[in-house]
Amino acid sequence: MSLRFLIVDDHPLLRGALRNYLEALGDTVRCEQASSLHEALQVLSAGPAFDLVLLDLALPDATSVSGLEMIRLRHPSVQVLVVSGAHDPALVDRCLRAGAAGFLPKTAHAERLASAVRTVSEGGVYVPPELAPPEHAWLARRVPRPGVPGDVRQLGLTDRQSDVLRLILRGLPNKLISRQLQLAEGTVKVHVSAVLRALGVRNRTQAIVAANRMGLRPPE
Repeated sequence: MSLRFLIVDDHPLLRGALRNYLEALGDTVRCEQASSLHEALQVLSAGPAFDLVLLDLALPDATSVSGLEMIRLRHPSVQVLVVSGAHDPALVDRCLRAGAAGFLPKTAHAERLASAVRTVSEGGVYVPPELAPPEHAWLARRVPRPGVPGDVRQLGLTDRQSDVLRLILRGLPNKLISRQLQLAEGTVKVHVSAVLRALGVRNRTQAIVAANRMGLRPPE
């Protein structure tokens, strides 16, 4: 089965190098290139679907994670591996929250590129150990990913638990969730614990990342 990759970077030499590395992974690998977010969105819309987008954050028409957010918004089923010249745990965290399937520094060796592509292709999330703080170590596990955004109720959540998750994704603390849903804070804590268990995570940050990665959308 052939694999289709889209390389999005405004530096032709880097695009060429990434293409050479990727196509060396196998005879069935096919790569296309884009030099801007606008061009990338056009290529993605033209079809057929890509297996993976390798995205630089510093594009002429995008800043920080805006390009990643736009691609995830318009093409939620496409997996995006950020390949960035700027890298620190805070930036990695922002990318994962925005739905990236992984993060790779441009200074990484070719072996790490192959490892990142393999991990993401197999359903995992790739982050170099030196850029992943302890609270993100759980991301190395494989996370089921539906092809299109799904309803949180596929996790077996009740309607009330789905309401709680919806408000968690909006960044509301327990106190405001209890006010909005007219529930006691103790009851909200019980629902929050159930939501975290259903997602297989330990805290709210991980819940947000997991929901984005799984393409889940709570009912409105």
